[in-house]
Amino acid sequence: MASPKDWTVLVAPVRLEIIEAMRMIAPCSVADIASALDRPADTLYRHVEQLVEAGAVVEIGPRRRGKRFEKVYDLVADDFRIGFKDGRDRTANKAYNDTLQSILRIASRTARDSSVANQLIGTGDERNIVGKLEHGWLTHREFQEVRDLMMRIKSVMDRCKARGDGRLYLTAFLAIPVTRRRGSARGVNGNGHGNGATPRDDSRDGEHDGVTKKKRAKRTATKAASPAFASSAAKGSDKSSTKKPARADSKPTSRRATN
Repeated sequence: MASPKDWTVLVAPVRLEIIEAMRMIAPCSVADIASALDRPADTLYRHVEQLVEAGAVVEIGPRRRGKRFEKVYDLVADDFRIGFKDGRDRTANKAYNDTLQSILRIASRTARDSSVANQLIGTGDERNIVGKLEHGWLTHREFQEVRDLMMRIKSVMDRCKARGDGRLYLTAFLAIPVTRRRGSARGVNGNGHGNGATPRDDSRDGEHDGVTKKKRAKRTATKAASPAFASSAAKGSDKSSTKKPARADSKPTSRRATN
């Protein structure tokens, strides 16, 4: 899609779910979509109309259901991609973020609903969930390798969309460059450009701490042994022990209350 406005319509969470449902069951009616998403049909009509206006969905004609007719819709394409003129500007980046945030919201709600229904199994042979959060420094070629693996998962999911047997699953996968707001000595690319995070070498922390303590102890011992330090310390001791006697006629610091 070349229009940022149309893309924004497309990636709103509810409409993104409608498109995903239509990828499994279209051509379909709004009632079919409502049944697939387990949502009231009345809440979906306006969203479907917006997808039609954006050019993502098309009405292909009426269909008789019982004693009445209903509109039937289909997708104009199986997948939708951003086709902005400039894929790096602020508008494009906002569109990318809107898309990722919608994916995360849909996945979060799906996990919550399954958890409330006690349908998540995380151990044993019947395990039915997997979740990982990983950071790593990737070259562009390695990023392409990760992307290719994700596309393989997508191809498996696409192949199973229309089967109808087994259990319905959701997969959501992201690969995003990390940007640290406070900056760093190394850049996003690890070469001083940008403000990515600098990897920390924890294996040398103990060694570094030991060397630092030894240097500090040696410096303190050398300073204490020097004549100048001893003389200075003695003068400081004399000053602290010598006090001026209080004058007998000194006035009290507090004032008497007057009537």
